[in-house]
Amino acid sequence: MKNEPVAWMLVDKSWNDFCRYSSYPTEGIPLYTHPAKTLTDEEILEIWKEFDDKDADNWFIAIARAILRKAQEK
Repeated sequence: MKNEPVAWMLVDKSWNDFCRYSSYPTEGIPLYTHPAKTLTDEEILEIWKEFDDKDADNWFIAIARAILRKAQEK
C-alpha cells in the first residue's frame, strides 16, 4: 500500500478556523487513508449468537457496538 496523501486540509485562520479539502498537493495538512478493519460474515454471526440481551431496549445498538469493538481488536 502506498503511503501517499489522498487529500490536503486547508485551514483559513481568517474565518474562524474554517477547513476545506483539496484533492491536489498544496501547503495544507496531508490526509491519509488506512485499511478498513472488517469482520467476516461468520464473525458477525458469532457475535449475534453470543449476544444474550436481545430483550433489552435498543438491543440492535448494543449488537452494533459489540461488532465495532470486535473489528477494532483486529
